[in-house]
Amino acid sequence: AGLRRVAESAGWWWPYERLAIVTRRPVELHLDDMGRLHRGDGPALAYADGFALHAWHGMPVPAGFGATLGDLTPERIRNEPNAELRRVMLEHFGFDRYLAESGARPVHSDETGVLWRIELPGDEPLVMVEVVNSTPEPDGTRRTYFLRVPPWVQRARQGVAWTFGTTEEDYHPRRET
Repeated sequence: AGLRRVAESAGWWWPYERLAIVTRRPVELHLDDMGRLHRGDGPALAYADGFALHAWHGMPVPAGFGATLGDLTPERIRNEPNAELRRVMLEHFGFDRYLAESGARPVHSDETGVLWRIELPGDEPLVMVEVVNSTPEPDGTRRTYFLRVPPWVQRARQGVAWTFGTTEEDYHPRRET
């Protein structure tokens, strides 16, 4: 009965040779689909005593950070000194929207798509290939996607090939779906 009562109220625990550290269960626990701490509008992990952790897809963020994500602008993202927080902001804002609103210019285009590049202060450049899905939606339209690629990519076809784990020279799809 004692062990059952402990199991009902205990959270994480660490057993050692002569002692065990046992914590209470958190009052809040929010995870993303990969099991990482994640919440945009409050703490991802909180305890009754007030201790809390804020996280975005497993990355610790300052308290209140999630509440500011709705007011993002390209300038605010560009001026964020912390590269990890800037990446979270970009993810939330949308890479395609950031490219459109930040004045990014295409650097290359071919039959596979359009390669976009924009410099980010203190971080690697944001390089993406804009591609159009070859399979139409039920209403006949075709969706546009943005694929993030490494900053060394120079051409759209090279970037698309990289997403398939191959070289530009070896990328020859027979059929696209």
